[in-house]
Amino acid sequence: MNCCPSQCVDEIKRFATGELGFDACGVAKAAAVEAQAADRYRSWVARGHHGSMAWAARNMDVRDDPRLLLEGAQSVIMVALNYLPSVKQPPGAARVAYYAYGRDYHRVLRSRLRRLASHVEQLTGGVTRACVDSAPLRERYWAVQAGLGFIGLNNTLIIPGRGSFFFLGAVLATAPLPPDEPCTLTCGECRRCVEVCPVGALNVAGDAADARRCLSAMTIENHDASLPADIAARLDGRVAGCDECQLCCPHNARAVPTSVTDFTPRDAVMSLTRESIAAMSQQEFDDTFAGSALHRVTLATMRRNASLTPATQDES
Repeated sequence: MNCCPSQCVDEIKRFATGELGFDACGVAKAAAVEAQAADRYRSWVARGHHGSMAWAARNMDVRDDPRLLLEGAQSVIMVALNYLPSVKQPPGAARVAYYAYGRDYHRVLRSRLRRLASHVEQLTGGVTRACVDSAPLRERYWAVQAGLGFIGLNNTLIIPGRGSFFFLGAVLATAPLPPDEPCTLTCGECRRCVEVCPVGALNVAGDAADARRCLSAMTIENHDASLPADIAARLDGRVAGCDECQLCCPHNARAVPTSVTDFTPRDAVMSLTRESIAAMSQQEFDDTFAGSALHRVTLATMRRNASLTPATQDES
């Protein structure tokens, strides 16, 4: 190691939050996920609460131990990047969750994480692996272990006083870095998100969320030709995602908009309507949403969601 461990961590955090613009950075010791957390996740899958997200039931061994992603991994460096937009879609627009307003976060985080990983290797002389959420790594769990925040009843990582509109990324490292203290805060007695959820998808059977009901999961991950009538009746113009459980969270009351230009809302998202989606060709969709997280939703799924107009919902 080219510097003492504590100095390395200080420099890693300085580089991450200064040079790279991440909003938070912390370190956890790479180890097997705690048994209680591992069992809770497996029970969630066993009950089918992962819904259409088949990927969530794969690679269980890797999800239980990040060291299987990088041989010799001793540290998990977690970072958070704010994506809260400064402007919102106008009334009547086809509603899109904030995370998809701008450029695809996978691309934005990946480039920054690679730079962070390279910096860590230079400092420590070790090996690293950068992970966005395409790797079977439990980002929220490790963000808690790294002291960034806690997992709320809305199933998001909440940074106390700063909110939950953050993307998470990780760098696994073979260097033994001093870990931060895990965050031990909770939602306490607050159940606002549970009460506000339009479809009652939160805190079901002790699980954080039931993806078979969650409007975000159903509009993005579920690609069936139709949606259950009770879910369709609650879309309220949503075509990709839902932010209700975050918007009501007290921790987001003081959240500030992102300064990341890549997350600047696209004009195509701001002006999106159910009518324009219905009339859009596949080529137009590909051209319009290239480099956007909306592209993985698919045109067919957005058309299905857009076809569930407020009038249709009111009649159901």
